[in-house]
Amino acid sequence: MKPATFADTVVLYEGMIVNQIKRLNIYQDYEEYYQCGLIGLWHAYERYEEEKGSFPAYAVVTVRGYILERLKKECVVQERYVCTDEYEERFECEDTGTRAKDFMSVLDEKEKHIISERFFTGKNMGR
Repeated sequence: MKPATFADTVVLYEGMIVNQIKRLNIYQDYEEYYQCGLIGLWHAYERYEEEKGSFPAYAVVTVRGYILERLKKECVVQERYVCTDEYEERFECEDTGTRAKDFMSVLDEKEKHIISERFFTGKNMGR
């Protein structure tokens, strides 16, 4: 039998949410996963049908399912999006001015002038 109000349900099953988070070895973004657990508990509370079984068993399965869905979505995000800071640290960018001087050292005076005017002063070399 389910509790009379959702507030009573939260008080009774808060430990179960925490337990599911621990069993899934979630140690980062704890609050976010706790909220997912509360949402799962709310859905279990709203959708529970007494003739189909006990509320505690249904609540555990529903809460765990919501937390697992959030974990899956987080994994997809991490696979699709790469943090650019990671690559910047990996491939330390040299000072562009220094690199440009190195490249320009092999050009003749006319080529240096064209590059300098076009890229460093922003002039458009019309045809």
